[in-house]
Amino acid sequence: MSEVKKIATNTFVQILGKAVTIAIALFGFGLMTRYLGADGFGYYTTIYAFLAIFGILIDLGLQMTTTKLISDPANNEGQIISNALTIRLVASIIFLGLAPIIVLFFPYPKLIKIGVAAAAIGFVFASLTATLTSLFQKNLIMHRVVTAEVVARIFFLVLLIVTIYLNLGLIGVVAATVLDSFLTIAILIYFASRSVKINLSFNPTVWRKILGTTWPIALTIALNLIYFKGDIFLMSLIRTQTEVGIYGAPYKVLEILINVAYLFLGLILPLLAAAVATQNWPRLKTVTQAAFNFLIIIIVPLIVGGYFVGEPLMVAIAGPEFVIAGDLIKILLLATGAIFIASLFGYVIVALDKQKQMIKFYAINAVLSIAGYIIFISKYGYWGAAWMTVFTELFILVTASYVMYKNIKFLPEIKLLLKSIAAAAVMAIPLYFFPTIHFAILIVGGGLVYFTALYAFKGFDKQTILEIAKSSDEVIDN
Repeated sequence: MSEVKKIATNTFVQILGKAVTIAIALFGFGLMTRYLGADGFGYYTTIYAFLAIFGILIDLGLQMTTTKLISDPANNEGQIISNALTIRLVASIIFLGLAPIIVLFFPYPKLIKIGVAAAAIGFVFASLTATLTSLFQKNLIMHRVVTAEVVARIFFLVLLIVTIYLNLGLIGVVAATVLDSFLTIAILIYFASRSVKINLSFNPTVWRKILGTTWPIALTIALNLIYFKGDIFLMSLIRTQTEVGIYGAPYKVLEILINVAYLFLGLILPLLAAAVATQNWPRLKTVTQAAFNFLIIIIVPLIVGGYFVGEPLMVAIAGPEFVIAGDLIKILLLATGAIFIASLFGYVIVALDKQKQMIKFYAINAVLSIAGYIIFISKYGYWGAAWMTVFTELFILVTASYVMYKNIKFLPEIKLLLKSIAAAAVMAIPLYFFPTIHFAILIVGGGLVYFTALYAFKGFDKQTILEIAKSSDEVIDN
């Protein structure tokens, strides 16, 4: 099998597997919200929002840093992976070990405090998964990550059904989530060990190289997560758990969509890093433009379609108790679009090793967002949180665009964006005039109308696909 065919096969398996993973995740999410209710799901959301604060301290930007370092042929792949995993494990044990202690001083119900202690274990497994994923990103074999996720999610779904049947409550749901994380990392370690020798390793020279490269990324991610998770955390302190649950439902859908984008961008980062390493600036710009085009094709119909089917979609997924979440997701999808593009530009900045230039902007955004969340959540509840989230993500999009342009004097062309908007406008016509049709039919029909209109507007660019395949082939050859 040729390399290009190998890439095509892997990509198809990855897309199919991710579709299965999303379907399982959404089905499991629906079971969870119906079982726990808005109040119980608020407890669940608060537990993981609280732990996300500690996740800031253990993230360290190691996934992007590791991918960048192992994409350089001068570095030893196994050595980098082993030391990065050790750094992440040590940080996880230290900081997540503090979470069950510190939560005791917060005005949360006892059940949330117990949940934090239990869920912290799963956070350790999830943090190791994020670092190990770098190996599969670099070698363009992300289908193995998807395989691990599919198997683990099926296992989680079975555990969730058992939890509901036995009525094990919130702690049972948390336990199922922890076991899901454990199974994922176990499968990935098995896959990784087949090609690279992995063990816990402390090499001072390698640690200095990793930490010296990653600290600017770690700081920007920490500041990023402050405003990304700060809304739910603050809401859990100043509003009711029911409100947290209602806001957490569309936020969960948003996180699933973002993970899909990061899966794609994880494949792009090695291509960007390889282009920078060889100072092939035309290739860097070509790959960036191709990735931008792909994301735009997805983002525009997502935002427009979400406006028309947001409410029936959330009711179908989470249950009638979450009908307000349907209006919230319309707002949060705007933030999702900004996150997609800002993340792409952020990956370009990381590949250029210019992430330090973003620190001041993330710091400004963190201060503005926390102040805004306190003011607007107190006054407007989840509506204030949703619109403040849109503001913070647009702020990062604008500043990341500025930093990228300053360094490579390049911003993607927006011709496809205009065509996508036009195609989405055509799609909006049947969605507007036939609102009572089942939302699943509206989604499928709207998608067909959108892509047909986009094709008519000559929005499909075969050259984009060819460039991605060509770039990927070169990375594998290296």
